[in-house]
Amino acid sequence: MAEQLIDLPPRGLALLHACQPEARKQIEELSDIVVASRVRRPALNILCSGDFGWDPGYLATLVEKYSQGGRIAHVVFYLANGRAARHWKGQLLDGFGSRIAPETFRRQILDDPLFRQSFQDLAARLAPLLDRIAIAGGQAGIVPQLEDNQSDRSFAAMVDLIKKALPPAMAIRLGRNPCVSCYPGNEGRVPGGCFLEEHHHAASTDFTVADGVISNDGCTYAFPGEQPAFLPWLPLADLAGVQRHTGDMGSIFLLWNARYQGLRRKPEPPDRRDYVVPTAAERQILIDFLRRK
Repeated sequence: MAEQLIDLPPRGLALLHACQPEARKQIEELSDIVVASRVRRPALNILCSGDFGWDPGYLATLVEKYSQGGRIAHVVFYLANGRAARHWKGQLLDGFGSRIAPETFRRQILDDPLFRQSFQDLAARLAPLLDRIAIAGGQAGIVPQLEDNQSDRSFAAMVDLIKKALPPAMAIRLGRNPCVSCYPGNEGRVPGGCFLEEHHHAASTDFTVADGVISNDGCTYAFPGEQPAFLPWLPLADLAGVQRHTGDMGSIFLLWNARYQGLRRKPEPPDRRDYVVPTAAERQILIDFLRRK
């Protein structure tokens, strides 16, 4: 007998570091939590810049896992890491564009043929995964850069390059995750046909992101009785209304945790981070959270 799924809007746990080998056990546990929640539309997001490596075979197993039993997987891919690039001097991450200044990235994505081709290659290598998601009845989106540092012109160039890198018949949603106040010259116009991703760092529900993505990425949450070392943070319970309002707006909600991504006050290379595994108590709290209406 098939398990009874809960018909809620798309939601899940952020798995940006899913390709990092040292995080494999933890990623399995986190993805098990999402499956155990029995939400019909489980969501995940993955950074594909190379900052956390690249393992398409493992990502295919995650897609299969999130598609089992009648589930409709919602997957968001990011091709570059804008947050890393804002700290490009001495950056420990080594993904596409993570160690060059945002101004240089903008210029090269417009005018440098080799840089442009390398970016297209990032998009093209997603094609088999996008096919898997479509065949399983899921939905996929591509965001050119996580927390992007782009001008409107350079962002439009990234969108154009992605479209040219993928087969014309491939139905894929493109989105923008602007970070206008994060770096000089950043702009934030969302072109027609693109969805908006917003990183929301408060318990308030004063956002109006329709048919897009909302995440608390950048502001971790605390379990009951926990005092996170990472700042800023909110009690997990404060994000319940955010998750609900996100669903009411027809958007995907992705719950982000700094500790699970191995982030501490002192930056560490991805292969030396401590990817903690959720405790039994945390597992149940997260399952209950994802099931909340």
